[in-house]
Amino acid sequence: MFRVSKKFLILLVVAFIFAFIQGGNLPYCIFYGIALTFFIGLIYIFAQIKAISVQVRFDKEMYSAGDTAQFSTIVKNYSILPSPYVLIKNSAMSNINSKYVSDCLCLNPDESKWIKNEVQFNQRGIYNFGDIYCSVSDMFYIFQRGKHINSYSVMKVYPRVHNISKFVSNGSDIFKNTVSSKTNIEDAYSTRDIRKYNEGDSLKRVNWKVSAKHGELYVKNFETVSGEESNLFLNMSKDNIDNDNSGVLEEALVDFCVSIVNYMQLKGIKSKLFINSLIERKFEVDSREDFIQLMEFFLTQKSDSESNFINYINSNLDKIPKLSWIGIITARIDDGMRDNLIMMKDKGYNLTVFYYANSLSKLENIKFLNRIGIQCLSFNEMINKAGN
Repeated sequence: MFRVSKKFLILLVVAFIFAFIQGGNLPYCIFYGIALTFFIGLIYIFAQIKAISVQVRFDKEMYSAGDTAQFSTIVKNYSILPSPYVLIKNSAMSNINSKYVSDCLCLNPDESKWIKNEVQFNQRGIYNFGDIYCSVSDMFYIFQRGKHINSYSVMKVYPRVHNISKFVSNGSDIFKNTVSSKTNIEDAYSTRDIRKYNEGDSLKRVNWKVSAKHGELYVKNFETVSGEESNLFLNMSKDNIDNDNSGVLEEALVDFCVSIVNYMQLKGIKSKLFINSLIERKFEVDSREDFIQLMEFFLTQKSDSESNFINYINSNLDKIPKLSWIGIITARIDDGMRDNLIMMKDKGYNLTVFYYANSLSKLENIKFLNRIGIQCLSFNEMINKAGN
């Protein structure tokens, strides 16, 4: 980009016309002085723009969504001439923060300055903070010339992993007696202990004799077959995040998904994650390497699927043994989802649905599913209560 001051051009033309018409030494001296200033500024601006370098440094190499980061922009003037007006605009900063315009500074000969900035990463992704537009003006502010500098200072912002161990429902671990085997089959002939009834427990577990004796419901805790495997479905359909202009809902979905998978992996439980993105994906996470691969996938993956999430679940049910635990992560529980969950329960699957409390989920559907033994939990409320 190269700009010339229109006001100065008009002044130059007027001075020439005045000298040409009026004649004499003084008018021509005025014109030559203005013209000399013009050419000095022109030579200066072409030489000075090459003498400016820009670098960006962050405190850390990677961040999680929701983090606030501080970074420094180092601007160096290698010339023997001063740069009275240097404008620096960071492209990544402009995309993240709508209030950010640019940074302006003055540099003496062979001087460097550090510009401190703060940015909050509300969304995961790959950001190149090295893509910078630098503009320099001459000392008379006649010319302005800019150039793009790309130092490829790439910053990766991963989904935030929350502490799942703090996620509890009604005082008990939501995964207790749920995820513990490849088939998650309960041994109905081996009762480990008896505990108080929690909302969402199957009525088939109720010990009616003990409940009648104590005047409140008690349920049996059954032993499970060992094996350690879980099944998760993540809804990445476009219609799942309607009106999510700020991206808060989508980030919460992905954050909660990786948090569950991380919890399972740390507990030695293999996770099978089914994702109905535009290109359908299935991840089997059984190690830290598998989990890192999943995190890399979510760096740029958005909710881009146009397929129906319910149909996607049903098309993969034949890959999951009956009586297995299935966790479903979705924004809302509408009538279609409710009916499909009932069908899945009738087939013998043990279900937990994680939904977003501020979405269009129908409250009556959630209450009904909890009553029939399909646990429905608001994952954003769970995260908030956990203090993450």
